[in-house]
Amino acid sequence: MKYKFIFSFIGVSFIMLSCSTDSATPAIDQNKMADILFDVALAEGYVESYQLKDSLAKKDSLLQREMDIVLKIHKVDSKQFTSSYNYYRKNPSKFKELADSANNRAIRNRETIYTRRRINPS
Repeated sequence: MKYKFIFSFIGVSFIMLSCSTDSATPAIDQNKMADILFDVALAEGYVESYQLKDSLAKKDSLLQREMDIVLKIHKVDSKQFTSSYNYYRKNPSKFKELADSANNRAIRNRETIYTRRRINPS
């Protein structure tokens, strides 16, 4: 479940970003994009874990609302995100680096939380 969120956003992104724009270079650098994707994964987990259980709202509309919040936090508009996401998706080696970066951030955050709570992560 820990890493499910990082990879499940890819499927949601395909749905939410079906109107793609082609770009020669990404509008968002790789580190910032990894941060955004990590937050998108957390937002998706939040929707699936809490909002869908407490609401009759549709999953796509809840996910879109959370996605809008994440983009606003990172000061990125949906067009920039879409073109950058498509750029990385069309360049598998760069996309792998991006996904690895987001995954490493998840691992670091997990270890920090466990250290603060003095829980053994194994």
